[in-house]
Amino acid sequence: MALADEEERATGTPLSDVIFCVLDIETAGGSPNGAPSFIVILTGISDSMVRNQPTIREHIAPLLEFIGDSVLVAHNARFDIGFINAALDRFDMPPLSHKVVDTLQLARRLIRSEVPNCKLSTLASYLNLNHQPIHRALDDVLATGDLLHYLIERASSLGTHYLDDLIALPQMSSHPQSG
Repeated sequence: MALADEEERATGTPLSDVIFCVLDIETAGGSPNGAPSFIVILTGISDSMVRNQPTIREHIAPLLEFIGDSVLVAHNARFDIGFINAALDRFDMPPLSHKVVDTLQLARRLIRSEVPNCKLSTLASYLNLNHQPIHRALDDVLATGDLLHYLIERASSLGTHYLDDLIALPQMSSHPQSG
């Protein structure tokens, strides 16, 4: 019976075959619908810093081309995907329909008991990742990519080898006898 279960599971996409695209959206607002001042305190990014920069309208088509049909990855993906989808909506474009791996949710599932919190900066420091986030997109993307690799290794040691299993992992309930 176990062999039949393994053969059935093998119909998914192995993680080794997945093309991931790690995203991090830096904004001057805390949500797509407003710009509370706390985000300036959190990130140091103000309206004046982005005033003369290219707009999302100029970046959305190249971003979609770059993403292609990859699996999206972000730390707190709801935030990043939410901003992108809000922009797509403003331009009368369909929302993203990609599969998404949220490293925040995975970390909460896999290592929450080992760390004080699951902020990207805490995880990067605790796990001694090669890159440390600083609320700037490139540094944060690199740290999130490092974290993704760590979490995939951790999940793999628990028997997670397929994309759909990795995506479902944060929502899976524990076996009653596992705790």
